[in-house]
Amino acid sequence: MPRGTHLSQHEQGQIQALRLNNWTIKRIAAHLSRSRNVVATFLRNPGLYGKKKRPGRPSKLTSTARRALLREAHKGHLCSSELVKTLRLPVTPSTVRGILRATPTIQYSKMVPAPMMLPGHKIAREQWCCEHVTWTVSDWMNVVWSDEKKFNLDGRDGFGYYWHDLRTDKRMFSKRPQGGDSVMVWGAFSGTKKCELSVLNGKQDVIKYIDTLESYLLPFVDQEMGPSWVFMQDGASIHRARRTFQWFDEEEIPLLEWPAKSPDLNPIDNLWGTLARTVYAHQRQFKDVDELLEVIMEAWDEVSEECLEKLVRSMQKRCFECVMAKGGPTKY
Repeated sequence: MPRGTHLSQHEQGQIQALRLNNWTIKRIAAHLSRSRNVVATFLRNPGLYGKKKRPGRPSKLTSTARRALLREAHKGHLCSSELVKTLRLPVTPSTVRGILRATPTIQYSKMVPAPMMLPGHKIAREQWCCEHVTWTVSDWMNVVWSDEKKFNLDGRDGFGYYWHDLRTDKRMFSKRPQGGDSVMVWGAFSGTKKCELSVLNGKQDVIKYIDTLESYLLPFVDQEMGPSWVFMQDGASIHRARRTFQWFDEEEIPLLEWPAKSPDLNPIDNLWGTLARTVYAHQRQFKDVDELLEVIMEAWDEVSEECLEKLVRSMQKRCFECVMAKGGPTKY
């Protein structure tokens, strides 16, 4: 039988007045055309009447099934519909999603992209980190970190999220094919010092890469670095070409051996992320390359010494986490 409506404020006042006049519960109920049960419930505790939440429909999941659901969900391998099917739960996927959203130790998140690693890559990464985990901050301060970065006119790949006011129209984000035109830059930093950014024009080859190093790296190390510095570059083909290594030998540039598939160990990758967030703040888009390049240069100039020092100081922890992951990807 469905529940009746709650007593109104007027009815509650009537009940109290009639009770004070020594009316019985049966007589009051008949007078108000209400059940004796609702009148008795009100009179037991008038101050709490209507404030107690109804328990609602009982859950179809037993405590055992709920624990099994949370245990499986924490592994992170199955979506809500797969959890229902695998565990044979008597609920819908939407109910499962509601339970998981209410669980403080789990969150629906986008997977972090990481390079595909073979067992040999993990072994090399773990070995490299074992050899360098004992380096001090002073040792890491003597490394010149370098890398290239591409910026599109239409912003970074992926979706732009924002808090939407449901009373207004949704914001639109239009992209040109392949993000429109783009700008490629080469940059480097060491300790708390930044090298001037180099704008890379056209497809890069060994000759252009060496020209960039001669024009930007050499002046930087001559002005800023002491006698014990070392140069870091990743494993791009033009970086590891025979002619490139010949140039390093001719210029007596010491190289830091670098494991393949290791952008998470390179702090300049995090610096590019910081730069991109500044350049594309508020989902900004650019009309042409000149406008984009101007903002990139301004953002590079604004990178603080504190930001650079924090990145360098993270190197020991990066190495430690990589060793603990047995050469696998880290959170960086």
